[in-house]
Amino acid sequence: MIKLYGVPLSAYYNKVKIALLEKGVNFQEIPTRPSQDQAVLEHSPMGKIPYVDINGHALSESSVILEWLEDAYPTAALLPPTPNGRASARELMSIMDLYLMPAVGPLYRHLLFGAALDEAGKATAKAAIERSLLAVSRLVQYGPWLAGEYFSFADISAACVLPLVASSTRDVYGEDLTSIIPGIEDYLLLLGKRASVARMWQDSAAARAAVLEAAAQ
Repeated sequence: MIKLYGVPLSAYYNKVKIALLEKGVNFQEIPTRPSQDQAVLEHSPMGKIPYVDINGHALSESSVILEWLEDAYPTAALLPPTPNGRASARELMSIMDLYLMPAVGPLYRHLLFGAALDEAGKATAKAAIERSLLAVSRLVQYGPWLAGEYFSFADISAACVLPLVASSTRDVYGEDLTSIIPGIEDYLLLLGKRASVARMWQDSAAARAAVLEAAAQ
């Protein structure tokens, strides 16, 4: 039994969750916040989520966990079969993970938790989001999936961050910045038909609704 620690408010947590669902792996979700407590640091050296416990072996960092799953369960592949295809999927995942997710973070924290976000912060975030989305648009290879014929790491990251960018930018700027990516609407409709993605979206939406309801009380 793999134990997955974190919360469904985290895009990185949701990456691992989709991969586990795609692999058909038996896993247990254990709600855990990022922390510098020793108990968490023993499993996640930076105190970040997500992290997993694999029969007593702890592993952190979402992309590393996905690579472990790909090695451990190769038959339900989440990477294309060719070296170039695999590199393309990893490249798209990295751009979304390293640039787009952090760029939308200030908006997400503002909308969900009421974190401060002034006009200068909005402008800085918008520029970073647009630059990241343009980078994604340069690499897209719909076939029909983001990196070509195969559902891959790239689509997992996309499922976690693109809807978040769409809703956050609509709420803050009055426009959906994901429209920068050609064909994005049809692609998101396709993603939503994937059982693993649909479940993650549902669970994540429920978690956000619970936070907003609690804040309103």
